[in-house]
Amino acid sequence: MQVRQAGEAGLIKGLTLGLARGVSLAALAAGLVVAGVTTNAKAQQQSTSESGAAVFEFSIPSQDLNQALLTFADQTNLQLFYDVDRVAGLKSSALTGTHTPDDALRILLSGSGVTYRFTGESTVSLSKLELSDGDSATITDPVYVEASSQEMDDLAHGYVATRSSAGTKTSTPLVETAKSISVVSGQEMEDRAVASVEDAVAYTAGVATNNYGYDPRFDQVYVRGYPVHIYGDYRDGLRQMTGVYATFRTEPYSLEQLEIVKGPTAALYGQTTPGGLLNSVTKRPRKDADNNVYARFTNTESYEGGFDYNLGLGENDEWASRFVGMARYGETSNDIQDDRQMFAPTIRWQPNTDTDLTVYTLFQHDETDASATLLNLNGEILDYRTSDADYDYQKQDQFQVGYDLTHDLSNVPVTLAQKARFGYFDLEARYLTGGVVGGGWNAADTEYRRVAQAVQETLWSAQVDNQVITTFETDDAKHEILTGLDLMYSKSDYRSGSSAVLSDYTFYLSDPYRSISGTTPAYTTFDDVTYNQSGIYVQDQIELGNWHLNGGVRFDYAERKRISRLTNTGSTDYNTATTFNVSALYAFDNGISPYVSWGTSFLPSTSQDSEGKMLTPTEGEQYEAGIKFEPVGFDGFFTVSAYRLTEDNVARYAGERASGGSYYDSIGKVESRGLEIEGSANVSENLSLVGNLAYNNAKIVKGSYRGNTPLVTPEKAASSWANYNFNQGPLDGWGFGVGVRYTDSSYANYTNTSKNKPYTLLDAAIRYDFAALSNKLDGLTLAINGTNLADNDAAICNNGYCYQIEGQTIAATLKYDW
Repeated sequence: MQVRQAGEAGLIKGLTLGLARGVSLAALAAGLVVAGVTTNAKAQQQSTSESGAAVFEFSIPSQDLNQALLTFADQTNLQLFYDVDRVAGLKSSALTGTHTPDDALRILLSGSGVTYRFTGESTVSLSKLELSDGDSATITDPVYVEASSQEMDDLAHGYVATRSSAGTKTSTPLVETAKSISVVSGQEMEDRAVASVEDAVAYTAGVATNNYGYDPRFDQVYVRGYPVHIYGDYRDGLRQMTGVYATFRTEPYSLEQLEIVKGPTAALYGQTTPGGLLNSVTKRPRKDADNNVYARFTNTESYEGGFDYNLGLGENDEWASRFVGMARYGETSNDIQDDRQMFAPTIRWQPNTDTDLTVYTLFQHDETDASATLLNLNGEILDYRTSDADYDYQKQDQFQVGYDLTHDLSNVPVTLAQKARFGYFDLEARYLTGGVVGGGWNAADTEYRRVAQAVQETLWSAQVDNQVITTFETDDAKHEILTGLDLMYSKSDYRSGSSAVLSDYTFYLSDPYRSISGTTPAYTTFDDVTYNQSGIYVQDQIELGNWHLNGGVRFDYAERKRISRLTNTGSTDYNTATTFNVSALYAFDNGISPYVSWGTSFLPSTSQDSEGKMLTPTEGEQYEAGIKFEPVGFDGFFTVSAYRLTEDNVARYAGERASGGSYYDSIGKVESRGLEIEGSANVSENLSLVGNLAYNNAKIVKGSYRGNTPLVTPEKAASSWANYNFNQGPLDGWGFGVGVRYTDSSYANYTNTSKNKPYTLLDAAIRYDFAALSNKLDGLTLAINGTNLADNDAAICNNGYCYQIEGQTIAATLKYDW
């Protein structure tokens, strides 16, 4: 178990007193609870008293108090933040025997002049006592020890994550994982008042969200140039299946955090893009979680409210539940409708230390405009949409129910785990477009001829991932073997239809705001699309001294059918693949961990050529080398990674068939060489930072357009966000945040003859904690967040279609926590 330090009080004094005295940014950050099979080892040290309280076996001699607190934190899984200078020179009392954490702290601190109190389930506040000449005790400025540990569920603390299970499917310290993994914490999402998944990942290295501009119909996320929102969108470790047209959408308020794994993950997850995957971590019942309600209003005339409530059930906290809900009505920037109602109840059962079962459900309704494309007149982007907001709409209802179950076998180092989920969505949409035969601008460039198109899709999906995790030792090597079998199935009923080019739908440049109305076209396409995948995988994580080695292999079988109900014809594709992952990492004692890795991926194509046949599956491969840094004495995490990523048999959109529907062809092979630098830090109790730089040189190296750069793949990107909260002085209660995002230019077509311009966005936040006025107002905060403050209206064109990035949004949020 690793213990880190992170300071706070010294930095505040440095800001307010002009560095009047030396400061230390060293502080404690401890208590990482090992999940999965390591629970057995933990149980050997921890037991319960007759009253049911957890007790631990201690053997801490009298020594320097700081070192004693480090050891205490290590053994109790508390994470501590405090100023080392405040306890410098103090001695602890000896602590031996079996005690609860409360009793242990009392013994450890006796005679040191430091007192304590538990302010929460895992939160302790320490205050130093000073004796005056009259021997009367007075409390100096409190020294706070905040234990908001990253628990068994791998949650980040503040802005910093130190563990994740997304990269290895088992709880593993990030500093020991030879993959580039980014985590967007719940605290960061709250501070930035994110309204979408795209907003949440906006400050993540190697991640792009504007490849098709601002379009709230889909959660569009690209990692290292590849879309992960289609084939790499995971929630709680299980893929959110996609239909022919529709995808599941994710509400960030329902999440604890977001995890982005970069590079091929097929050796564990099966068919995914080589860029990586995005895993959303759903809010689950937790003893230390705050309850809250909030209301939000924006300058775009959007109104939103929500609640998050934890409830313990039964005796001894064996049962727990959590209810999360929100509703939003109105428009976002760019005058695009984006209504949403979401409700997510969850229940958790922990009958003993060996068994943990969580059952969760999700109900969500979304209604947006159905097209955000802008008109393109001979290369000039007009501030009018290709469709019409008075006519188009997209409505989607989605439902999910699933469970996570883990059970540690008695007396053997084996953990059984199973994740399962059923999903359903129903979508109905209609919109206007000129991108068809007979559509588009007339010869005089005064009229844009359009047709109406309609889509209806219903999808059912089911997944299960079965795992057996075994730990053992061979000589000096410690092994953690993960064996798994997962199954995925989905069935989509897809319908579409299109009208003829009608004058009722024509856009007139001389009358751009005329209202459009009309009927929904009849459906002329009725397709049944089914998808099956089964995969078996094995992974061995080996710890040999400071070496951490990982090897994995997976075999997949996939089947996809698309049959027309009208003609009873179609196609069936069968694919098999074996994928691999190998990595090595050396964890130095100073927190520096260099690593290398190699992995492969494959993805059966869902794209059809001009004759209606499926394209060849894509195959990916990545070599990566990097350095991770988890500094001792500072609460932060930093990663530098360099990679060479290739994908063969890449498909591109080629046009519309005369018989209806789009078709694709292969552009060959794409190679990306990149470098990413990113970090996050809880510099102090008051200051948190995130920042990143990304470079990606992508080229088509085989096939059509050889030597050119793929569409909308910027070479450089950078971003940084800083958040500071005052807790004393004249600005007590105030908090401020500021961020900047830069995206380089990118090519708008495959011939590389047209470019999208670079752009820079500014974000900011200001908040006030009313507890600074009165203790009776504790928990009440008001925040005002600005996104794209300068209202940059940069246009993004992609293979002939043009969009606008998200415009300025000012949101005021009133929130109450208890």
